[in-house]
Amino acid sequence: MLSFLASPGGTSERSSIMVGEVDATTASGIHGLADENEDIRVHVVSREQAYQWVEEGKIDNAASVIALQWLQLHHQALKNEWA
Repeated sequence: MLSFLASPGGTSERSSIMVGEVDATTASGIHGLADENEDIRVHVVSREQAYQWVEEGKIDNAASVIALQWLQLHHQALKNEWA
């Protein structure tokens, strides 16, 4: 879907962001590996809420912001494709 340089000029590392259709109606819980002390909590929010959080700065890491901006630009095309 999308690949970008994390810090052009500073590193050659690329980040990739993928999109997939899911049924998140039952998504919840805490996940991760106990032996790695992971505490990964699932939060289901609407697309509109996520966009608002980007605007408010609540979501402020580059990968998430870029992914949500991509989604905002391509949402209708995805709906048409997945219909």
